Order: sequence, then C-alpha cells, then structure tokens
Amino acid sequence: MLPLIRKIQVNKTIIHICILLLLWILFFWRFFADGPNRVVFPDGDFTQQFFMFRTIAFRQLLSGNIPLWTDCFFGGYPFHADPQAQLFYPPVLLNFGVVRLLGYDSFPMIALTVETILHYLAISIFGYLFLKEECGSRIGALSGSIILTYGGYLTGYPPLQTASLETATWMPLILLALRRFVSSESGPAIAGVIFAYSLAFFAGHPQTFLLIIYLSIAYFLYRSIVSGRTLLWIVSWTSIMFGLLTLTVGVQLFPQIQFLALSTRSSLPFDELSSGFATYDIVQFFVTRLVSTDLWQPLYIGIMGITFALIALPLKRDGPVRFWLGTALVSLLVSFGSNLALYQMAYWLLPVFKLFRGQERAAVVIAMASSVLVSLTVSAITGPLKRKQRAVLYASLRWVRNLVPVAIILLIIAVVAAQNLPEVWGHIPARLGLLVIGMVLTVFVLTIRPLRRIFPVALIFVISIELFSANISTNAYAPFDPYPELSLIKPIQLDSNTDRWFRTQDDARMQGHWACAYGLREWGGISPIRLQTWVDFDALAPEHTRFRMLGIDYLISWKMQPMTREGLLLSATPIYQGMSPSGDAKVYRLPWQAQRAWLTETAYGLTSASNMWKIIQSNDFEPYKVALTLSSKQTIDSTGGNVKILSDRPGYIELAVNNKDESLLVFSEAWYPGWTATTNGIKQPTEMVNGYIQGAHLENPGPQKVILEYDPLLLKQGLIASIIGLVLTLSLCFWKKGYTND
Repeated sequence: MLPLIRKIQVNKTIIHICILLLLWILFFWRFFADGPNRVVFPDGDFTQQFFMFRTIAFRQLLSGNIPLWTDCFFGGYPFHADPQAQLFYPPVLLNFGVVRLLGYDSFPMIALTVETILHYLAISIFGYLFLKEECGSRIGALSGSIILTYGGYLTGYPPLQTASLETATWMPLILLALRRFVSSESGPAIAGVIFAYSLAFFAGHPQTFLLIIYLSIAYFLYRSIVSGRTLLWIVSWTSIMFGLLTLTVGVQLFPQIQFLALSTRSSLPFDELSSGFATYDIVQFFVTRLVSTDLWQPLYIGIMGITFALIALPLKRDGPVRFWLGTALVSLLVSFGSNLALYQMAYWLLPVFKLFRGQERAAVVIAMASSVLVSLTVSAITGPLKRKQRAVLYASLRWVRNLVPVAIILLIIAVVAAQNLPEVWGHIPARLGLLVIGMVLTVFVLTIRPLRRIFPVALIFVISIELFSANISTNAYAPFDPYPELSLIKPIQLDSNTDRWFRTQDDARMQGHWACAYGLREWGGISPIRLQTWVDFDALAPEHTRFRMLGIDYLISWKMQPMTREGLLLSATPIYQGMSPSGDAKVYRLPWQAQRAWLTETAYGLTSASNMWKIIQSNDFEPYKVALTLSSKQTIDSTGGNVKILSDRPGYIELAVNNKDESLLVFSEAWYPGWTATTNGIKQPTEMVNGYIQGAHLENPGPQKVILEYDPLLLKQGLIASIIGLVLTLSLCFWKKGYTND
C-alpha cells in the first residue's frame, strides 16, 4: 500500500486528476443531494427535448423495436435521422443499458442528469491531457482545464442542450490525438483521431461538430507545418482521415444528410442565420450578467483567466501563442454574426457553414483557445523568466492593481443607484462585486508569484473560486416535475386508453413534446429541425382540413371558442376549462371521428404543388374522398371498401384491406423517404398524399394484407459503411511508421 501511495505522490498527473475529480464533485454535488439542498437543471430543452428523446428511444428499445420512427409529434417523425436523438452515441446506449440493469421500466430524469454531469468530468480530464502536452506544464494544464470546464461557456446553455455539451466534450481529445499523430505518424494515433471524431459526431450537435472540425483542421495544418510535413503528406492524411470518418459515422451521417436536405435548414434566410453576440457582449469577459435579462455568460473565464490570456502574447512570442490567439480572435469576430463583417466572409467561404444559425455558438472555440492561452501563460510564469517577461508580468500587475479603485468606485455608484432604482440597477452590485473580488485576487496571486511553493496552490484556488462564484448557480433550480398530472388532459387520456387512435393539437398551452410524455400523439412539436413538408402543410392547409386529415379529435387552445385561424367556427364540444402549463386553456372535442386509414374515392396526379394547395384550400375539399399526389399517374376512381387496423406501432402499421377495385390506400402518417407498402409480397415505396400524409397504390382488388413499414435504405447503406469504416480504422492500430518526427 505504501509503494502505491508514494507513486501517487510522485506522479503529479494523478494528483491533478484527483483535484479535477474533487472540483467536479464540489461543483455538482447538489444535483445528487437530498432534501432542500438538491437542485436540478431548469425546465426547457433539457427536460422537454433531450429527456423526451431519451424517453422515446428507451421506450421503443424496451418493447424490442429500434427507435427509427416516432409518431407522438409532428404527425410522425424520422427519429433516427435527427442528430439530436443521439441514437448511435455510445454513452447514450451505455446509459440505456445501465438504466435497464437497475430495473427501470421508464427512463428517469436522474439518468440524463448523471450522463450530462459525467461529460464535465470527461472534458476536464481530456482538456488536462491535451494542455499538458500543448504547454508542457502540468500546473498550466490544470489551470487551463479548469478554465475550459467551469468557464462561462460550458456551464451556460450546453448542459441544457445535451448534444452541444457532449459534442464539445471530445474537442480536446481530438486535438490531443491530432498532435500525437503529427508527431509520431503512427497507426494507433490516426485511429484515435478517427474514433474521437466519430464520438463527437454521434454526440449529435452538427453545428458544434462543424466548429470543432474547423478548429481541428487549422490545428492539424499548424502542427504539420511546424513539424516539417510536406503538402502531399498533409493532403494525403487529411483525405484518409476524413474518408474513414465518413464511413465510420455513415449509419448516422447518411440519413442525417437526407434529413437536413428535406428540412427548413436548407432554406433559412441570411437574417435568421446571422444572429450572434451583440457588440456590447464583449463586456462578458470582465463582468457577468450585466444586462438583467442575460441567462448565461459564455465569454466569461474569470478576471484571472482573462488577464493571463491577454498577456500570453507579450509574455511568450512564439508559434503556439500566435496560433491560439489568432484562433480566439477569429472565432470571437465570427461569433458576432452580422454585427461584424467577418461573418459574411465565413458565410460564403466556409463549407456547410451557412446551414447553421446562432453564431454565438462559436464561443466553444473561444473557450478552448482561451484555456490554451491561460495554460501557456501559467507555464511561462511558473518557470524562470527573462527580463522582458518579468517586465510584462509587473506591468500587468500594475494595470490590474490600478484598476481596482476604479472598480470599487463603480461598485459604490451601483449600490447607490440600486437603492434608488432597484428594478433597473438591483442586479448590478453583485456583478461588480464579483469583478472587484476577481481583480483583488488576481493582484494577490501575481504578487506572490515568487513564492514558488504557494503560488500554484493560490493560482488554482483563485481560478476555481472565481469561476465557481460566477457559474455554480447558473443552471441550478429547485426540483420540479416537468410533466405532472394535469386535469385538462385526463379526458383525452381516458379516450386514448380505449385503444382508439387519434391525435391532438395544442395551441401553445402545453409543455414541449407533452404528448410523448403523456402517451398521446400530437400535430405539433418543439424539435428545432423541422421538415419543410411539415412547415408547408402547417402554413398552407386550412385548419379544419388538417384536423380531419391528421385525425385530430381534440384541441387544446387559449381560444374561448373553437374557431379556426381561417375564421370557421366549429361545432366542437368544450370538455374542460382551467389552467394549463402556459395559462388558461380550453379543451375541445372536435365534431368528427379520427380515421387512421381509408380508401379514397378519387386520386388525382398533379404536376404542380401550387395547384395542389389551391385544391386543398378550397371550401369543398374532402380529404377522406379526394387524394392529391404529385405524380404523372392517371386518375384513380374507386368504388370503396373497408380497412381494418391489425397492428399499429411507431414505424409499422399492418392493415387488412378489402378493396373492390384498383384503389389508393391513404393512411394518416407523415410521409418521408423510406416508408414502404408490402402487398402480396411485393414491396413498393409509398407516396406523399395531400401535401403531407402517405398513400399506397393497390392495383389488385382485395381482400389483402398491407404492411406499411419505415424501412430506410440509407440507414442500411450507412450501417454497412460504418462497419467497413470501423474495420479499416481498427486495422490502422496495427500499422506503425518506422521513424518519429518531433
């Protein structure tokens, strides 16, 4: 036992990882506490989007089905193709396995909380390992890792958008693997790069992944040039690297490309894409939440952190500092979006960049670059300094020391103003108080730098105190039930328990993805990536037509009368009035009976979408009698028949059809490529009917069994590609280069 303790004492890396573990526990312990000390992540994307996506996937896996399709929102949705479903992300699958082994029959909120929080521990360790090699100093790496993990960016919105945090987690590991590959050119190193990239991709936030790609390519080029690699070597290995990556992630990539191409993301206007930080947000580097409506401070790294980042270049005028400072500046300028001109250059020059909005997300790169700059500064000042370096350090000390009285005066003014106008200035004293404390602590640490034994401890203590004080309460909320029992939906649930099929529509009264939580189906949803067909149908089809065609039997609305947006008063029955999660609401039982599938009387093939919408918008359009398709097929007239539902689960519908002649079978489910209809052993793709739902052409009269199934070809092709990519990448682990180049 004693030899083991001695080894731990000698190995500072183990000690530093233990410090990171301790800080992680201190930051998040309240999420696992009992009683009044317990906190949870706030209501919003965390509970309504990602928790519900985990619930949908776990529920289907538990029933023995692969969750490729869900029918509880948007009238049907290709679940696996949405990157934020994170269906193929190994930690999510591991989480499902652990939850099941623990005996859970439904996915608990605590499981998503644990998964999210564990990623903070992972990125702190990955960041430490990368920074240790990048700056050559363990204490520098420890400082930078704390800045990266507990700075304003990662503790802001990323944990609420779980995919964003989990994608960013692999960024330092990717950089570490690239650095080692450029130095060694070994097979295991390049395999590590591809695996790290793959994990980041499967984590499910395409925009964050794209930003990591830009950063890693720039870093790879920089390290290759520094190491004397030739242009041919760079191009060759870049091609191999991304070629194998494309294959390895094919099971998610192939369906995702199709999904994004069919979504609204392919046609977002420049004004919507170009939003970013306001120019005054630059103050976040020094003062947190200066505007009372600010929820997060993604640029904040503490006064100690920003001081060290700013003096990195004058302190160490070398290549790494220039690269990371340039990276931070370019990312910062891009993060302002259309508020600065550089974004327009990125919009036109960077591949795939124009698909994504919210340019402030470039703060993930700023956070990474800032942590490296801090690490490089710490590595310099903990070692012997030249005269010019000492002059830089003393000058920075004087600047901060001289600014302390200014900050104190501003704090006094803010306190006086807050007493007179608390509604305007009430939040400012606490913000400026944190600024003053940070500046005083920075002066203290810089002053005791010559005390080599005390300085590292004081440095880590001050960095942690600053960041914890600013960020530890950012997303800490009192426990709550995101989907409690609600009186207004009990009548709907009672009807659903009779096994009768129907959908509901919510007019902005309920929580996001509420129908999935309560075992119902709805027309709406909150997923940020929406199919263009859904947006078009929602905007262009009259509401009363949508109600019938999508099988919407219940309406939850703020309207005191069952009035459609076109002004049509429906003869609906009010069955409840009272409070909903978003205010007073009424529940209406609409005056028809939902149909899951039917045989249409007449099917017309049209060649123009505009003509189709004109017909659908006409007052005499009957969705159960007329079907409109965008094809060159001749008109089909049917004398009727009957349809019986034999089995109905997400992505699979089995029907017994008795049609008297050639017919078009229509079923109320969103059309998407990959749906097929199998009749008499013959499988054929379904076609889109009436602008949104699906139809299957029955050439022969019945009776016959029809199986409608979501069986996407791109998923199978992607799976084959992933297996090939995985095998090829694993084979690289056995390839070794005969020399090294440092």
